[in-house]
Amino acid sequence: MSKLAALAAEQPDRPCLPAGMTVSHVIELIERVARHIGLGAQRREALLRMIRQTAPSDWTEGATDPVCFRSQQDLAQDLGITDRAVRAHEHAFADLGLALIDTSANGRRSGRVLSGGRRLGINFRPLIERVEWLLSLDRKHRDEGHRIGVLRLECSAAKRDVRQALDRLLEIRPNDAGVIGLCREQASWPRRYAGFRTADSLDDHLCRIRDARRRALELLECLDDSSGMAESRIPAILNTTQKNSEICSGSSATIQPARKRADRHSKMAWPNGQASCTEKMIGGVGNNGNPDDLSWLTPQIVRQIAGEDFLLYLDLHCSDGQVTEGGLRSAAIMLLRDLGISDSAWEDALDTFGSLRAALAILVIDANRHHPTRPIHKPGGALRAFTRLHRQGGFNLPGSLIGLLERRRAE
Repeated sequence: MSKLAALAAEQPDRPCLPAGMTVSHVIELIERVARHIGLGAQRREALLRMIRQTAPSDWTEGATDPVCFRSQQDLAQDLGITDRAVRAHEHAFADLGLALIDTSANGRRSGRVLSGGRRLGINFRPLIERVEWLLSLDRKHRDEGHRIGVLRLECSAAKRDVRQALDRLLEIRPNDAGVIGLCREQASWPRRYAGFRTADSLDDHLCRIRDARRRALELLECLDDSSGMAESRIPAILNTTQKNSEICSGSSATIQPARKRADRHSKMAWPNGQASCTEKMIGGVGNNGNPDDLSWLTPQIVRQIAGEDFLLYLDLHCSDGQVTEGGLRSAAIMLLRDLGISDSAWEDALDTFGSLRAALAILVIDANRHHPTRPIHKPGGALRAFTRLHRQGGFNLPGSLIGLLERRRAE
């Protein structure tokens, strides 16, 4: 056996990081999951300092284990702590399964490669062996964080619905016992969400808000019937003026036309139909068009023009095949992170457009990311631009939806 073969035989196989992963990725991973595995700020900083003292190639090539062989005194000086604190950190890393303390009998450390590729110091082979677990933990907490973010936006939107319904109820019947009870219930809700540590606790809070919204909408519908003000009734998705769309922002009513149904007469079904078809005269199209009209929008049309991602989330909230305003809004909220749209941009759009139109604006942005000639590359900037144009009276949402429909038909 040659010397090279003998050397290779005595060197055990060493674990490496997954393909494409480097020590820099490990450092970022530790920064994200540190608190989830019991590392405080000082202990995390000590671990990262030790990792940075290793050779980057040792994490990926497998010739030797990544080892920090700097003395405890040097590390203590760099970190501004005592030698004893460094020793405590090292033993904690070993207890957590992140490192192996491999020193000589007198505690000596050395960067010199010994037989079998061994070096003395703090060996991070256990961390490499546990990196898949750390990655799965990171994914779990990222998903939890996303769910919490979605639930916070859902709570804010549902509270907005309750507030608008109560504003209307206080105008109609301020002394009604049900209205007073709802006002007291609303006042008891926490203004911030910092007290909700888990997604499940926030989900319970959302259920309570939605229950209050349901009761407020039922009460408003009942009182509106008795007061003869049917035009303000909730649900009223079909009333497409800005005033009414704000009042009914929490409605779960199915989207369907308020006037002639688009599917009642096949010759009126699509914008590229006959010259007299309904869609030719709406959304700013045609001499008599109403730029604020969405009465032609049916569940079938929504599903035809929506992108795949939007449809995926929509089906989660409208499993019965119907398309509701609440389902549209929830789908839009779930898509915000994927689109890179900030919470503030969404909240601004929600206040400006109202619930239904804000959700449809997200649908337009998502569907136009792959526009053949004018793709949207910055969805967050597009939503802010839509919001600004709407305030100036220059954004034609129905026209954008019709443009999507015509493109789908052409495809």
